[in-house]
Amino acid sequence: MKQDATGIVNKIAGSKKYNGIYIKTIEHIVKQCLERYDSREAEKKARNILHQIWGSYYTNKPDYSYLLDQLRSDLRNDTDIRDAILKILPAQSSTRERIPLLGFFYEHIFSVTGYPDSIIDHACGLNPLTIPWMNLPESTEYCAYDIDVCQIRFLNSVFNILGLPQGINIGSGDVILDRFGYSDIVFMLKLLPPLEHQSKGSSLKIMQNQECRKMVISFPVKSLSGNEKGMAEFYSGWFINLIKDKWKYKRLDFDTELVFIVEK
Repeated sequence: MKQDATGIVNKIAGSKKYNGIYIKTIEHIVKQCLERYDSREAEKKARNILHQIWGSYYTNKPDYSYLLDQLRSDLRNDTDIRDAILKILPAQSSTRERIPLLGFFYEHIFSVTGYPDSIIDHACGLNPLTIPWMNLPESTEYCAYDIDVCQIRFLNSVFNILGLPQGINIGSGDVILDRFGYSDIVFMLKLLPPLEHQSKGSSLKIMQNQECRKMVISFPVKSLSGNEKGMAEFYSGWFINLIKDKWKYKRLDFDTELVFIVEK
């Protein structure tokens, strides 16, 4: 990397807001921005992209130490695991919106896909914490990846405390930059819109790169502020036009999310 790129990467990675972001993601975004802008503008654009793909999903950066202490306290008081997890899920907007329909959400999806032997969950956010609502077979391998390194550490700490079944693996990863191998189902929940912010036109290539039987791809139907702006119609039209000559799909409509199950 050129010297100016290294300086920008170090500055962003050392900032309070982005010091927990996967370094490969920061490097990639900075490199892309420097191809179009001078150093000062490139840093500004890189920070803006990082906000769009990560920062906008958090009102405030979660206090993971507090959440872990709360979880331990709940378990000491014999709180049901699901009830304890429900206190954590609101920390991120995507999982907060999914709370009212969790059980129905996965039941409906797996009624179409069948229960898989393996799942990869890209840009997982706090979604791995919803595993108790998935009702997966104990033998199912669930691998989740995200660019938020601090969040990944937190999730692994949660699963260590909960002692949930083996086969859950959570690590840092960027769906644009890394390769992940085969799984029966790939989750890309509300992922494609921020990917398009990061790298316009990247969605099709990323879907083509997935080694799987089915992809579960979803889109928001409301903005982060809660407004409906014809988002379901917009994303539906865009996505169907993107894949219609390539793969079969089934559309599922939920109150808070538009889901497509794509057969590869």
